[in-house]
Amino acid sequence: MNPAARRPFIGVEPFDVSHGAGFRAEEEDEHTVECRIVEDGGRFRIHRSADAGPPVHLCFVDGVRRTEAHLTHTNSQGETITGLAGAWGAGAVLIGPDGPAAIRHVETGRAVIFSGGQQVRLRPHPGGWRWTPLSVDSGEPHAASQHLQRLMRDTEADIADRLVADGWLVVFDGPLHGLRHSRKAPVVGYVKTHHRRTLAVEHWQTVPRLAVGERTSLFAMKDERYACYIRVGDPGPWAGPWAGIVRLEVPASSGSGEAMETVDRAARWLPAFASAPHRNARAPVNLTPVAALEEHLHHLLGDSRLALRAVREAVMQRNQDEEAA
Repeated sequence: MNPAARRPFIGVEPFDVSHGAGFRAEEEDEHTVECRIVEDGGRFRIHRSADAGPPVHLCFVDGVRRTEAHLTHTNSQGETITGLAGAWGAGAVLIGPDGPAAIRHVETGRAVIFSGGQQVRLRPHPGGWRWTPLSVDSGEPHAASQHLQRLMRDTEADIADRLVADGWLVVFDGPLHGLRHSRKAPVVGYVKTHHRRTLAVEHWQTVPRLAVGERTSLFAMKDERYACYIRVGDPGPWAGPWAGIVRLEVPASSGSGEAMETVDRAARWLPAFASAPHRNARAPVNLTPVAALEEHLHHLLGDSRLALRAVREAVMQRNQDEEAA
């Protein structure tokens, strides 16, 4: 049964609690934006794309990051700055018309990042642990963490650029606003959480009526993005009306015609990759290829407990070196 047709009830989010909630609409404020409809003559409609065969040159790009230790550094004058040791990785799952899905273009990195424009070098640790010394000028508490996020996103963007140039339809796990604006379709941002209302109330209330494989009319967002909502899977009879719905984003620089064609292609193929609740805590919106890629990347980053131990021992070695100097 379509979730919107049920009587009012309490819904259980399909996300595992450690990942937060998929639907987190906040109180109306000045940041709520009612986006302009750019399809169907400005009317808001539900579209069902024609059935299609297996995807041709479809790929999923995603990344992971991990803070492995929070650090401080105090200089001879007693001034203390904060930082972290962290790691990131990104890659792609390639799905062609022939053969199984394949994980490719994997890149990983590990760094020590300090605020206040200061760099701190740690010696390489036995077992292959190495850290690139980096700094951010800001002294804000979250500056180093935000820089780690940017390192991951930049790696994802570089991978996506190469694949788009090779003719792949790239599904990027996350919004496109952090990517370079010069990019054109075919690249699709895949957004699993809904923080704010983006449409007029009457249109917003229509979105939960989507059936699996259906999408809404395209609308224009800030940062030169077009977007629509689709339902990628059935979350089960216990879930709330927004469960199973994601927002697709495409660059406005490609033009509305190409943007509509791109989201149509994505809407036809994405439901086939929706995850099952018994296999994934964020089902159905966390796509199976993305979940496999994330698991592979986490494996490549190594055991977090060993990473923490390596940081501690490298820090101890640095302190001993400074005392001996």
